[in-house]
Amino acid sequence: MNPTIARYRRALDGVGDVLRRIPADRLRSPSPCPGWTTLHVLGHVIDGQRQIAALLSGDGPRAPRPDPLELVTGDPEAEWQAVYTSMRELLEVTDPNGLVPSHHGEVSAQWVLATAVIEPLVHTWDLARAGGVEACLDDEAVDACLADVTPMAGRFAATGMYAPAVPLPGHASPRQRLLGLSGRRDDL
Repeated sequence: MNPTIARYRRALDGVGDVLRRIPADRLRSPSPCPGWTTLHVLGHVIDGQRQIAALLSGDGPRAPRPDPLELVTGDPEAEWQAVYTSMRELLEVTDPNGLVPSHHGEVSAQWVLATAVIEPLVHTWDLARAGGVEACLDDEAVDACLADVTPMAGRFAATGMYAPAVPLPGHASPRQRLLGLSGRRDDL
């Protein structure tokens, strides 16, 4: 299997792992994303996977849903599982070198997944924080994501989707650096 696709699959696995461990009474807890609860973050991740699926299937870019809570109105774990299963099936047939239309013009599916992996990685951490559980982020995916997204980090806060990068000491781990790029501060 292509390494980029394998890393993306493991990042998705991390979302499910954290979600299964979040107690039901923490699903409406505030998250590290201002104004969002655990369920908002999960809805955002579900919507993000639908957007990635649209890109990989050649349907082109799709705008995010304005209210991520609309995607988690029933059983949050079942709703995640449905999207997860669909993404796993799509990743099985995705040609990493195939070109797909995106916001950046035509790019490879591998490029889409290499840059988009930041979403399940960072939001796994957000879900874990809100849910009061530990997040184990895939080290290889974190390292690869850092290499791929660091050159674009200055644009993250400008999109309004991320807080400004957090300055970190030189001894920060790759996980801490990735979270710091997205405006989050992991315990140092």
